[in-house]
Amino acid sequence: MIGVERIVESWPEYGITEIYLSWDGEPVPWKAIVRKGKLVHIASRRYTVLPLEVSVKAADAAASRIGAVKVSELYNSEGTRVYALYDLGRDVSPVRGMEVRLGLYVYNSIDGTLAFGASVMSIMSRRGARFYSFIPPSRLATYLSPDAAIAIVRHPHTPRLGEVVSDLSARLEKLVERGLEAVAVYRLWSEISMDSDIASSLVDRLPRAYLPAYIRAMKDGVTLKELVTVWDAYVDISSRIWRGEASIDRKIDLYRMLYDALPRPIAGK
Repeated sequence: MIGVERIVESWPEYGITEIYLSWDGEPVPWKAIVRKGKLVHIASRRYTVLPLEVSVKAADAAASRIGAVKVSELYNSEGTRVYALYDLGRDVSPVRGMEVRLGLYVYNSIDGTLAFGASVMSIMSRRGARFYSFIPPSRLATYLSPDAAIAIVRHPHTPRLGEVVSDLSARLEKLVERGLEAVAVYRLWSEISMDSDIASSLVDRLPRAYLPAYIRAMKDGVTLKELVTVWDAYVDISSRIWRGEASIDRKIDLYRMLYDALPRPIAGK
């Protein structure tokens, strides 16, 4: 029957213990990850734990080296996932009158739900109110040119994870270039008018609460008096997602739905 081969206090300063399992006295290829007395994950023995606190410290140091400043640190309710948000301090020329700054975020988990990685975000300001828009890691390659997509920062929790963490500054520098490509996509969106097909795609994918009334009207064939671009819709929906009460995990999922619904121009093409 199930048993314990050995217990390793791998990160005692963060309350993390790894319990290597056995069956009828024989080792099995699994271990339990326990944090502060609570089971958070059953993983392969190759799984390398990276405490959230350690990943944030590494991200803070790497971000500082490239001139970025942390603006927020968000955890899920169980305290097993983290998203650290950074402002790169780089303004770009307004997109259709909207102020945009480049940012990035670093993410990690100890429960097996996230790899360790980073992606691009934009910091927007409208009428003095600031909000954030994330490009989900799984959609970063979709919206960038093929050559740019290879710079994506993402690594599973394997024994080589330490190499990625130690080289994080250089990797984040490359990600900055991806942020500039994301802005190029925004500019392309600012030149594409919304139509009933795009509106239908948004209605089909996103919950009603996040959709402006004009999106639903356009889906039903209503012609608007004023020009509305894909960028306008993106900004309106992004603002609603960020200011909503959903968890950070849910917000990332909503941004994924948003990107899935919009046209996919390739920046630089």
